[in-house]
Amino acid sequence: MTQPNVIARHALLTFFGVSLGVSAVGMALAQATGNETLSILVPLSPSLIAIAVTALAFGREGLRAMLKGTFIAQINLRWALVALLLIPILGALAVGVHARFGGPALGLRTTQLLPQVIVILLISLGEEFGWRGFALPRLQERFSALNASLVLGVVWGLWHFPGYLAGVGVPLDLPFAVFVLWAVLASILMTWVYNHTGGSILSAVLFHSAANATFNYLPLLPEWTGQRTTFYVFLGLVALMVAWAVVRYGARRLVR
Repeated sequence: MTQPNVIARHALLTFFGVSLGVSAVGMALAQATGNETLSILVPLSPSLIAIAVTALAFGREGLRAMLKGTFIAQINLRWALVALLLIPILGALAVGVHARFGGPALGLRTTQLLPQVIVILLISLGEEFGWRGFALPRLQERFSALNASLVLGVVWGLWHFPGYLAGVGVPLDLPFAVFVLWAVLASILMTWVYNHTGGSILSAVLFHSAANATFNYLPLLPEWTGQRTTFYVFLGLVALMVAWAVVRYGARRLVR
């Protein structure tokens, strides 16, 4: 019986370590050199690293399974709509609730649709083959769906810390701990959707894209509104949704 190579035995830790390292080094070099291209490439790195680790550890068959077999998986129209609409609806509801008590009116922050959508989609593709395509199923082999989501959410949040220091890709007018809390809550909901679609990476890409679009188009973030209350209302609604999903579907699998 062939023994797995070193990378295969430590594939998850290798992925996390290299991803965090590339984020730190990439952002540091971008700051030191003034080269914005490096900061743009960092969001693409988790998927590229996951592909490289999979190829080295599990060969062609493992790579084919990740790139092809699990991209669509069992996603259907219902769960595609959940992935696309859940966060925008919660965001719009948060803005609407706060508007009734003196907050900013509900409306689009920008109407520049196409360039932002393309960037948002590229970022999601650049991250989600790594976070949900590679890391999540391996974490769920060891932990419950909830605990796997908590671990991944913390790592995913910390991966953004170099960008926070560099002022790239993270809301700068929020405490970083609040951003990590958002990443953890979002990670739980993404696992909930991911598990209901048989492990579809596409569902994660849709969810991630919809979340980034929500922050881009709705007046949620303090950098657009000058206050944090709207985002905190939004975060409270997301937390309620997470609590419902955990109670309704169970922490072990987050699926019936």
